[in-house]
Amino acid sequence: MKNISILGSTGSIGTQTLELVDQNKSEYNVLGLTCNKNIELLSKQIKKFKVSQFHSNIKFDSSAQLESPIDIATNEKLDKLVVSTEGLHSLEPTLMALESSKEVGIANKESILCGYEFMKNSMNDNSKLIPLDSEPVSVKNLLIKSNKQVNKIIITASGGPFRNKKSTELSNITPDEAANHPTWRMGKKISVDSATLMNKAFEVLECNLLFEFPLNKIDVIINPSSSIHALVEYNDGSILASQYEPDMKIPISEFLTNNISPLSDHIYLNKKDLIKPKFEIFNSSNYPTYEIGLHYGKRRGSWIIALCAADQAAIDLFLDYKIRFPDIPKVIEIVLSNHIESKVTNITDVYRIYNSTIQETYKLTENKWN
Repeated sequence: MKNISILGSTGSIGTQTLELVDQNKSEYNVLGLTCNKNIELLSKQIKKFKVSQFHSNIKFDSSAQLESPIDIATNEKLDKLVVSTEGLHSLEPTLMALESSKEVGIANKESILCGYEFMKNSMNDNSKLIPLDSEPVSVKNLLIKSNKQVNKIIITASGGPFRNKKSTELSNITPDEAANHPTWRMGKKISVDSATLMNKAFEVLECNLLFEFPLNKIDVIINPSSSIHALVEYNDGSILASQYEPDMKIPISEFLTNNISPLSDHIYLNKKDLIKPKFEIFNSSNYPTYEIGLHYGKRRGSWIIALCAADQAAIDLFLDYKIRFPDIPKVIEIVLSNHIESKVTNITDVYRIYNSTIQETYKLTENKWN
């Protein structure tokens, strides 16, 4: 039996992981769970899975003994850690888990982008870092399928819920509309990132880091059904694709089982998608947030940290009805154009740059948009 813990158990990835565990009780034991503030759901999870370690940012029981996320991530009995929190809340626990020889499945792109060099330095021969995202998981699987030399990595995008809208129609989009992804079951923040295509910029940057593959050889293509997640083009012109239903339980299951067997019944593809998948050309100029993300993200260092922070703050402001949907790239661009590059030598620098950029973004919008 494998012992697992989840940082961010009340979000989309966390709840889907627990659904898989519940279907396979004889295979997995839940040691620890954390959440931000959904203490009602966390309490139910603790009771259902008989969890001994738990943490929330809101104390929900005066008699409860909350343990830190780091203690949960480094429990000597822990085998696998799922990281599915937003922002950089779980970056330090992730680093400590890797140092403690844990297998870490991470669905948090920001932590990878801002802290990957520190993650590499924290790893040893027994620790593993596995992305829990359909595109990088698919790329990873495709790269090990063949000994051929790879010419290009192609990741897919659904195009988001506003793919067919004109730019003049975007001003009145509500947070609820932006958070309603057409094909994926996700949280609000990543759903808005998917609507702006910043999420796709993050994935391109993530593939560049994880697989040490040149940015100019990573392309994006639109697949509205999200049934194809990535393709690899070899030097001989042949292409291999990863195709399955848009269900996050598939990459989660791969992590939990080490690719041995699925933990739940597969939802098989519609035959039409299987026989003739639909593709569209990706025109990045239609997605200014994507272009901003790549432009600043490829500089790495403090730039990519500031990018993640400005994006987080801009989306928070949009979800709070303080800026409009088309303002998201404008806010990010202004913040990044004013960013002064600084050295990133330790994890403290990462948090300093991230938190200060968050505050700068809020301050900017107070002066300009109110």
